[in-house]
Amino acid sequence: MEIKTMGSFNVMKHGLVPEHRVVPQDREEEILEDIDLSRDKLPKILKSDPVLQHLEKVHGDIEEGRIIEVNRESETAGVAKVYRLVIEK
Repeated sequence: MEIKTMGSFNVMKHGLVPEHRVVPQDREEEILEDIDLSRDKLPKILKSDPVLQHLEKVHGDIEEGRIIEVNRESETAGVAKVYRLVIEK
């Protein structure tokens, strides 16, 4: 049985995938203060996540411990910003 790949499918163009962006390192501490959370309390995102793999093609290696901003559309809030901490596993 032959497995066919989808070629150069861009996960970021999928309608169910919200906008993700790498937070600049010089803004990470400011954001953590604003949301009143420590880095280790943030929800996690795996380095193996397809969205992170796409972001690494654009931005280069994204180290463990970096913060990713996710902008979700919300009927009540307009856009809801959430943050994820990059982990290896």
